[in-house]
Amino acid sequence: MSRQVFPYRRPQNGEVSADDWSVRLDGEGRGPLPAFIPDWDYQYDLRLEREVRIDVDAVRRSTGLPVEAELTLVAVWSSSGSGLRVRAHRVTLPAVGTTVVPVSFTVYGRESGGVLVLDTQLVLTSRVNTTSLWTAGRAGSILWRDEAQVRLQGDDSQFPMSVVDFKHAGYPEDAPWLLSIGPDPRAAAMGAMVLLVNSGTPSVLEAMRRADQPTPADRPVHSALRADVVRLLVEHAVRNPELREDWRYEPDTLGHLLLGIVHTYFPDTSLEGLRKVYENDPSLFSARVQSAVRLFAKES
Repeated sequence: MSRQVFPYRRPQNGEVSADDWSVRLDGEGRGPLPAFIPDWDYQYDLRLEREVRIDVDAVRRSTGLPVEAELTLVAVWSSSGSGLRVRAHRVTLPAVGTTVVPVSFTVYGRESGGVLVLDTQLVLTSRVNTTSLWTAGRAGSILWRDEAQVRLQGDDSQFPMSVVDFKHAGYPEDAPWLLSIGPDPRAAAMGAMVLLVNSGTPSVLEAMRRADQPTPADRPVHSALRADVVRLLVEHAVRNPELREDWRYEPDTLGHLLLGIVHTYFPDTSLEGLRKVYENDPSLFSARVQSAVRLFAKES
């Protein structure tokens, strides 16, 4: 087992202690943060809370830091789904005494996904002039940290989605959805695309909320949405000159996802072959996508 060794003294056991994280899922009751939230999706926001107790006097004695050295408690979250890393909470500690710091913030569903990592740190935020070889002197030195994580998705990633009022957002007001996709195939997939659903189309919203138990009326909506999303992703793949079939993309990137979609729905056709079909006959290209996703096949 490896052990990280720091070039400066750090707080002793018990001088900094933290409660376990608790979570409110989309405004519901608070409970302990689990290792996995199986029913999470991009419509749900997580309200995260904990308390951290710091004996500031004891920390200064253990680390050799003078009373004028500024100490800050910072909470940072990062998401493997979106690729985002965000400083969510920051509190400057009093110079002396013992303090209890309540930490709370919200991680919005549209910004997360995959594995969510919560990193709490006690940081030296002012430079210290010291002659001691074992006292931290550089601003940004991490004196204490605690890490926790929760898996929001299994291996089958859900699609990032946000509900938007198209009329006020400047989109065609009667369109049921719009898929926004970024241009960089090396970007994190869940941060590079989002499905915008029009709040002015309640029948579509209800169909998507009942995705696990659709009614007969919901199934054509699901089929049309699936076909349109696949078409747009494949079309984005063939139109993007930076996407190359001979390039290895990391598993969580947009390029990896796009090539996976192409190979799943068109296993016998290369990316270049699809590009030629799209350039020479866009109507045939569209029909081939409809056939590949079996548009309305499950609803007939």
